[in-house]
Amino acid sequence: MQYSQTSYSVRQSKVLANRGPGRRRAVAVLVGALAALAGGGQAQAQQLEEVTVTAQKREQNLQDVPMAVSAFTGQSLRDAGISDIEDLARQVPSLQVQTSTSALSTNYRLRGVGNLGNIPTFEPAVGVFHDGAFRNRPVFSSGDMFDIERIEVLRGPQSTLYGKNTTAGVVAIYSRKPTEELSANAELTAGNLEGASDASLYRFVGGVSGPLTDTVSGSLGLSYTGQDHLMDSALSASDEEANDVDRSSLRGQLQWQPTDALNLRLIGGVLQQDDDQSLSDVYFEPGSRADTFWQNLQVAGLAESCSSNDPLDLEHCARKAVTSEIDANEGTLLVDYALNNGWTIDSITSYDWFKFEGSIDDLFQVASPILKFQDTQEADSWQQELRLTSAGGETVDWLVGTFYYHNEFQRGDQGDRPLFVDDIYSANPVVAANIGKFAGFPIPVPAALPGQLGIFDGRQDTDYLAFFGQATWNVTDRFSVTGGMRWQQEEKDASVHQFTTVQGLSLVGRSLTPSDDIYSGDMDRDTDKTTWSITPRYAFNDDLNVYATVSEGFKSGGFNVGWGQTPVAVDPATGKSPREFDNEKVTHYEAGLKSTLLDGSMQLAVNAFYAEYDDYQDATFVSQVFIINNAARAELKGIEAEGKVLLGEHLTADFAVSYADFTYDEYTNGACYAGRAPDGSTPGSCDLSGEHPLNAPEWTSNLGLMYETDVSWGQAYARGDWTWSDEYFATSQLDPRIVQDSYSWLNLRIGTRWDNFDLAAWVENATDEDVNSFSSATLNVLGRGDPSYQTWRQPPRSYGLTLRYDL
Repeated sequence: MQYSQTSYSVRQSKVLANRGPGRRRAVAVLVGALAALAGGGQAQAQQLEEVTVTAQKREQNLQDVPMAVSAFTGQSLRDAGISDIEDLARQVPSLQVQTSTSALSTNYRLRGVGNLGNIPTFEPAVGVFHDGAFRNRPVFSSGDMFDIERIEVLRGPQSTLYGKNTTAGVVAIYSRKPTEELSANAELTAGNLEGASDASLYRFVGGVSGPLTDTVSGSLGLSYTGQDHLMDSALSASDEEANDVDRSSLRGQLQWQPTDALNLRLIGGVLQQDDDQSLSDVYFEPGSRADTFWQNLQVAGLAESCSSNDPLDLEHCARKAVTSEIDANEGTLLVDYALNNGWTIDSITSYDWFKFEGSIDDLFQVASPILKFQDTQEADSWQQELRLTSAGGETVDWLVGTFYYHNEFQRGDQGDRPLFVDDIYSANPVVAANIGKFAGFPIPVPAALPGQLGIFDGRQDTDYLAFFGQATWNVTDRFSVTGGMRWQQEEKDASVHQFTTVQGLSLVGRSLTPSDDIYSGDMDRDTDKTTWSITPRYAFNDDLNVYATVSEGFKSGGFNVGWGQTPVAVDPATGKSPREFDNEKVTHYEAGLKSTLLDGSMQLAVNAFYAEYDDYQDATFVSQVFIINNAARAELKGIEAEGKVLLGEHLTADFAVSYADFTYDEYTNGACYAGRAPDGSTPGSCDLSGEHPLNAPEWTSNLGLMYETDVSWGQAYARGDWTWSDEYFATSQLDPRIVQDSYSWLNLRIGTRWDNFDLAAWVENATDEDVNSFSSATLNVLGRGDPSYQTWRQPPRSYGLTLRYDL
């Protein structure tokens, strides 16, 4: 096999301890820019518009909400060219987004806190809500954003008012209501991504909205995103391109308002995605077991050679692209009723469903047809939230509510779609001899016996019930105290059943050991917990207020419902199944201020925070399987500042900087990176105490400038958005070879508006930064402890045109 001259492990072998000059320069640039912006704003008397949010389940001015909230209106999303959650993350420095094996595995982190999205029964720490309805998988939020009224990002535990498992924060997405007059819009984007194979991209968003009768209105919106293949093959014979996108979404609404007191909205959405956008780029460590295995297969004529060994160059070494197909739909009924005394009753009834089918034809990742893998996931959820809220503006403002959630999840397809499928060389003697040698068997072991299929069925049912309340005592016109409490109970029933259709020694057989009393069976758990929060707030005047918060958050435990040789039965020594992980608890402290400055031309929010996590839930990928552990203690501390300022008649700036130091305080049973000698508290584990988790940069920042001016035919505008990230570990094993260096990300737009049209030229990632979003051990079943790895990177430079028409 041939290698490129520059390997990623050499280029990226910085250790996190070497933080320093780059970070200081970036922070100095931002601080200097903010000072200049603030100084410039004093010369003019324009005022920023107020932004209304519902972060506390009632409408409030953003500057009056005593918590760390970033809010984006539909117009601000459009101005910044934000079309998906990854674009949004570049405007919220403390929000990180990772995507690996499919759109279904997308996961979010706030202030460095979060978890891998590849484990479907490992619920996220960042709660996602669509129109108030909880979504435990990011099926809809990771796709195209359209028909959006606003997005609110709430940082810090939100375990009083928001659903379940929100120990890091909340991303709340709200749809635009149907309009009172007929309106329509259409937006067409065409562009190019500069990959190894330059890929054309297309996006269409359109919709219509308006009244249907005197009391009924409706809207219908749709989007389509298409992208050609971004990755080229570097194999000697195969020439299959990979990583395209083919995604469409439809969203409709009906709103009925028979009286001023009653409003009903029915919102439905459908998504379909059928593409191969999730192929990773693999690095094989020269001389490793995986590399030697591949070379032995080449000598025997069973595998192709590959001319690239750089996991960021978008040249792959896979015979076939990794394919995925997602079908999903959701429906939500919102009912708001105002009582005569000003109280309101709010009801949220919601249902969502998805099905995912993915396939990998080259599971060993050595360009040889040895073994196929097929993943099937399906889930549906029902939920009901009911709230009673006081009128507001009284001595005590309050709300009380209840929330019920039921989810049924299934992995596998009852044998209709086997997990493992034998291939041409599954039982080839050369393959078997190498597997036996490198996997530690005393005899040759085939990948799979002829006709042998691996069957896996995993299930989990979840029932969650909560009662919650929050009250604000307005002690004086300037001083108030808000307290909240939530009691919650959750039950989970899970099962794992795995076997092979043909008995006999093979790697598939070892992965799905057919011993029902050990590796297959049923599991159950239940838990209940009361969480609380208290927040005093003091307003010095109409333009400055300060607050402090103490709260307790909670994230329930669960089961790893995946295949592999992890026993199901309860371990007498621990009293629980080895597949079970514990509840996560957090005690959170925060203090902040919000201010309107310069005669209303500048808004500023600053907050400092500290949190202690007990039994922090953490996951890693090792060879074929994911492992979920609990770190005994983790600590988070930091400070954030964000704001917006008007600079004269034409120029507006928004800015944010975040310092979030998230570390494992005590984590003695973490995963070891390849080559590290185990030194943890359990066999084969490593002590990660004192380390930063995956994708948890300490410093992040962004600065955006928007210039607008009138011209003879209408308006002209230009916008630039600069985002900077500190370095971070790119693997959950915290491998010091695989560290993403600090980097800058620059987006630029220039455009014009006339009549009902808007035309913009844009470039994203203008400096073409190579950014590693996530790396893990290779899928190669010989890879446990092997230093080879696979990488999913963020997009390369792209550019194009967007034309929009509004009626």
